[in-house]
Amino acid sequence: MITVLIFLMILVGVTAAWYQIYQMHFNINTPNGAKLSGNKSRQLDTLTAAQETSLDEAGASRFEEAATRIFGRGFNIAALRIAFSQEGREAYGLPLLRCQRKLTRPSSHQAGEGGVRVRHLRLFKTRLPSINVRNAFILAVIANCGLVQLLAAMSVYTIHYSVDVSALAWVNQPVMILSAIWGVVVLNILIFKLDTYLHDLYQARQLNQLTPLFN
Repeated sequence: MITVLIFLMILVGVTAAWYQIYQMHFNINTPNGAKLSGNKSRQLDTLTAAQETSLDEAGASRFEEAATRIFGRGFNIAALRIAFSQEGREAYGLPLLRCQRKLTRPSSHQAGEGGVRVRHLRLFKTRLPSINVRNAFILAVIANCGLVQLLAAMSVYTIHYSVDVSALAWVNQPVMILSAIWGVVVLNILIFKLDTYLHDLYQARQLNQLTPLFN
């Protein structure tokens, strides 16, 4: 009974690995507001609606008021207008809403280098990433999924045969293969979250190059 349960969990792990490829693909190709929390989604709708009606002076004032309320006075309104325009909403607006609390305005000696900093932890800051690593991450998830398929195949192979190589002796134990598969699934979850986080920061850098994020 224990063995059947282990093989069932291996099957679930394989299915989860395949789903993670779909999830990664969806995240890359469907940058929509559904990925925001309820509060962030409302903020997105507020800023987008305000930007659409900001052609006259009264509308511009409403957008500036909404942007200041959500982002604070340090952010450059011109950059926020680009981010929440119809064209920039998905490329810049969504990422900016997700990572706004991580961004810190440059000090006076950093301003010349466009030096917006990212506060990852309380005392750990870096520049905005200059390289888009998304392609590397999707390849890593695909490679990990292939590894899961190989491990699952080994679990079936070792029912009747054993692996005699000492370094690979652990694959003869289904529970070890199960642990390895779910370890890879957890690794893919971490890659997925890191991909979203770093891509948001990369898009913030792209916007910062168009127009400085901070006044």
